Amino acid sequence: MNKLTGLMGGVLALVVLSGCTAYDRAESYVTKPVVKDVKKGMTKQQVRDIAGPPATEISMLHARGTCQTYIIGHRDGKQQTYFVSYSDTGRVMNYGFQSCKEYDTDPQIAQ
Repeated sequence: MNKLTGLMGGVLALVVLSGCTAYDRAESYVTKPVVKDVKKGMTKQQVRDIAGPPATEISMLHARGTCQTYIIGHRDGKQQTYFVSYSDTGRVMNYGFQSCKEYDTDPQIAQ
C-alpha cells in the first residue's frame, strides 16, 4: 500500500511541475503590452501607442475592417502571434493569440 501511495504521489508531483512550465510560458506572453493593455473600442493610434508598430496589416476578406498581427515571441522554433482586428471606423473589435490570416477565415469552410 505504501509503494502505491508513493508512486501516486510521484506521478502527481510530475503532473504539477509540468503544468508550472506551461503556465510560465503562457504567463510570459500575457505580460506583453499588446496582450495585457489593448481593449475593445480603442483606436488604432491608442493600440500603436501601447504596442508599437505591427508586423503586418491586412484588409480582411471574410470580415469587415482591417487586422494587425504582432509577433509576441518565439516558442519551439515558431513565431507566436497576436492579432488585433478593427472595425471600418478604426476601433478594436477583437483580438487573440493567432495571426490575422488565421483569424480571417471563411466561416462556411469547415476547419
